Amino acid sequence: MPRIFNSIRQRLLKENRFTRYLVYAIGEILLVVVGILIALQINNWNEHRKHVLRQVDMIDAMILDLNEKMEENILDLAGAERMLVRCEKAMNDMASGGHVDTADVKQLIGYLGTDTYFYVTTTPTFNSIVNSDLWQQLPDTVAQAVQFIYDHKSTRVKLGFEKVIEYATDCRLNYLAPNLLMDPELDPMALSAKIAEDPQAFRARMILFMNAANRQIKAFAGSRDAIAEVIPMLISYRDDLADGLE
Repeated sequence: MPRIFNSIRQRLLKENRFTRYLVYAIGEILLVVVGILIALQINNWNEHRKHVLRQVDMIDAMILDLNEKMEENILDLAGAERMLVRCEKAMNDMASGGHVDTADVKQLIGYLGTDTYFYVTTTPTFNSIVNSDLWQQLPDTVAQAVQFIYDHKSTRVKLGFEKVIEYATDCRLNYLAPNLLMDPELDPMALSAKIAEDPQAFRARMILFMNAANRQIKAFAGSRDAIAEVIPMLISYRDDLADGLE
């Protein structure tokens, strides 16, 4: 193509057709400019597409992270509810003058003395996303809703676990250990008999544990519901971004 343009220019100059040569030169310049603009536009479109795809990937990662946190909330909620059912049965048995069921006694003692709970409020996925430039481009309502889950709902669950741990450690040191209720050699019948020696002390510890479990159930449910509300918002925003690429 450049050879063709050169030959045309040379022919026009030889024929002293300067005006036509000038018009042709301007046209050639305009053609080059248009080509450059088109190339820049294509490059900008490609960069925009890559950027949007990064946003879509980010939102997918956030949805996956929130789903995993919600599943954890659901499992913890179900576990706490099972604990409460067993605790309520023991309390009813004792209120009616009976002993703690030997089938449940070891589990109940385990509930009272378990101080190994933990809960992670933020995750590597969330930390990497919230510190990225993409986070700033989320709609405020969506970003605030997501932030609320990690900063508030998850923190409430974590603080609840810390309180359960505090109760459990105190119970191990000041009730279970002094009364030999942590002795692995004692069978369920012996454990139930020891509890019966001072049922009020056992009831007091159970009430404390049950109150903490009820608080955790509310915290788990609150986190679960908040996540269930924000995920459709993320999906809708992600789909709008993806539709804009079609």
